[in-house]
Amino acid sequence: MGDFDPYASMAEWQRGVVEPFAQMSGIPPGTVLFTFALWASLPLGAVFQLIPWPTLKSVYSFVSGVLLSVFAFGSSTYTCAVLGIFSYAAMVIDRKRCGYIVFAGSFAYLIYFHAFSASGEAWKAGNIDITGLLMVLTLKVTACALNYQDSGTIAESELNDFQRRRAVKTLPSVVEYAGWLMFPCTLVVGPAIEFRDYHDWLHKKGVWGGKGCPSVWGRCALLVAYSQAFAAVHMIVMQYYTLGNTYLGADWNDKSVLQKFWELHILGQGSRGKYFFCWVWAEAACVAAGIGFSGYDSETGAPTWSGCTNVRPMGVEKAATFVEIPHHWNVQTGKWLRHYVYDRTTPPGKKPGFTQILITQVVSGVWHGLYAGYWLFFVSSAVFLQGSKSMFRWQRAHWPRRWNFVLDFPHWLLTTVGLNYLCGAFMLVTYEQCMAAWGSVYFIPHWIVLFMLVFGETFKGKRKPRATAEVKTTVAVERDATNGDAPVESKKEQ
Repeated sequence: MGDFDPYASMAEWQRGVVEPFAQMSGIPPGTVLFTFALWASLPLGAVFQLIPWPTLKSVYSFVSGVLLSVFAFGSSTYTCAVLGIFSYAAMVIDRKRCGYIVFAGSFAYLIYFHAFSASGEAWKAGNIDITGLLMVLTLKVTACALNYQDSGTIAESELNDFQRRRAVKTLPSVVEYAGWLMFPCTLVVGPAIEFRDYHDWLHKKGVWGGKGCPSVWGRCALLVAYSQAFAAVHMIVMQYYTLGNTYLGADWNDKSVLQKFWELHILGQGSRGKYFFCWVWAEAACVAAGIGFSGYDSETGAPTWSGCTNVRPMGVEKAATFVEIPHHWNVQTGKWLRHYVYDRTTPPGKKPGFTQILITQVVSGVWHGLYAGYWLFFVSSAVFLQGSKSMFRWQRAHWPRRWNFVLDFPHWLLTTVGLNYLCGAFMLVTYEQCMAAWGSVYFIPHWIVLFMLVFGETFKGKRKPRATAEVKTTVAVERDATNGDAPVESKKEQ
């Protein structure tokens, strides 16, 4: 890594734009270029407010998206065409199997690109390449193809609520598909918006019909300010805590276990700040375009803006158990994993279990890349989720409710520290460094979670009966946690 040239993959004009800012700020050049592209997504999104015609909106979306990708990633933008043409051709040629073909083909292409570009090491060095964009497009094209396949092969009466809401009944036009594929507001960091939502937004259907979308500027300004606060947190923490002076520091193994946990905890918190910044900014861009609008509250009549929410930062930080974190972190990817992997790998008539969780986490790991750190993170996450669920079920069945606080605080502490402990694998990416980092604190969170899993499964006993009203309240809370798409397990039902 000592001979790594951060400008090697940039054209001269890109270097000319980036180098002054990189030298002034100390931020890696690839990150500077990526940040400029992210910032540009908001004004590009605001222009949609000025375009009244659906077809022209799609043309603008495609052209601006392509230009944005060329600015950030140069000639690598051709990969978007490869993925888009392949996926659309599969939908044209074989509707009965296009979902499976696109799923397999797009993931194979993404895996090839991960391997070819050594994306994990590149991102670790701050040289952000086009693999992140391809990850977003992979989710989009697979979802669209599967929804198109479902609508053509399953009777409408047999579709579940999610499938009916996302149904793609007719083949999208080339212009609309291209515009949706390269939609600039979510192109760089996501989230992956569904084709049906894009179509309804274009044609003023669904929540965009009737009263239509209210003024977006107040909500947009709030999100911009919110995102900048997290950018500031990230920049401040990174001045004091980095991989180089924590996990990879020469004196790391000379520090006490408590000091190591403190430093990995703060490093994880600061590192998360950049994701909060990116996703909240992308949400602001979607709100500026109008596609982030999600209707009016049925009780208050106030507008809601959760259509493109991809992170709820305070939900992540205050999560009482590991099971709550996916409800607030990378929300739209979590929905994709739930509906296109977790639900589809559950046999008809059966309840999902650890096998489905593990498959889902493995797919998530493959989607992120081939580096061992990603696999270690997501496979460990599956175990942490199951251990958290098992312990909470035991607590609900056997522990007096008035004494819940005795277990709730240590469970929250394990959740927040354990998340930052696991994140070390995500940042280090290589197997040797991940195992050395976890081993330096004796794998303590892993051992605690394994104990919770074994204890909870061994002594879970029978559940206490609950009143019908409590069950209804639980389901209502769970539906709200996923914007009404489907019930999920929350703290009340783990």
